[in-house]
Amino acid sequence: MNVEQEEIERRRLDVALTGATTTEHTIPVSTLGPFLTHLQESVAAVAQALTGKPTSFASIPRDIRDATALRAATVFPSSFGLTIYGPEPDSAENSLFPDLQRENRTVLDDAVDTVLDIVDLSEGPGQTNDMLAEQLVPLGQRALKHIGALTSGLSEASVGLRVAWHTQGGQVRRSYWSPSGVQRVRYLCEVSEFTESETVTITGWLGAASSFNGKIEIRSDSGELIRASTDEELTPLLHEFFNKRVEAEVEVTKVQFAGGRERKIYAVTSLRNT
Repeated sequence: MNVEQEEIERRRLDVALTGATTTEHTIPVSTLGPFLTHLQESVAAVAQALTGKPTSFASIPRDIRDATALRAATVFPSSFGLTIYGPEPDSAENSLFPDLQRENRTVLDDAVDTVLDIVDLSEGPGQTNDMLAEQLVPLGQRALKHIGALTSGLSEASVGLRVAWHTQGGQVRRSYWSPSGVQRVRYLCEVSEFTESETVTITGWLGAASSFNGKIEIRSDSGELIRASTDEELTPLLHEFFNKRVEAEVEVTKVQFAGGRERKIYAVTSLRNT
């Protein structure tokens, strides 16, 4: 495979950092270094939340880190521009999530798209904080911590972003993150309060299940519709419970965000047919 072909097939993120601190196409290392670190940690944490149960502690699994590993390459003069690549297309880590690789998509695609969804929701007068919080909160405490650190660094340096996300097949997604949009996300990350999770038992009908992203829906006996993530070990077994009555052990975490609104996050740790 030649270099030109490899560059076309590898996922690529072109990032242009904007603002007064990028004059003369330079940027302080004290701003750039933390930005790259927090970007990597945010993408990995979001990927972990999308492929399994969102967590607040313990290490992110090695396979997820490998599948979302970003490498900085060339710079370009657009305020201050930086090209970042995902893993090589034929590398081992790209085969670690075969269930997620439908329609040429990878776990890195899903993670970056989710981060850009957050970026887009934070921009424009028509986007409310409630809509943004609904996108952020289900990602869990770890992801919000890293996204909060990312936005804190950008906000304190008064830096915005223009990004172009290149995926396989020549598709390009473009987003712009203004300093005001960055600040909105930072605020929601900082004011969202997570409680200690408690484990409850829920019985009901499992009417939807996805082994692609470890998500299920259970209609409980009380009539409540529970949308939950599943543990990594449980996700490959979901087909055994689809469209059946089940008893589920569920970790419930309450999150309170701006305005006093409360949201519950459900994570199923075990299932059995009843």
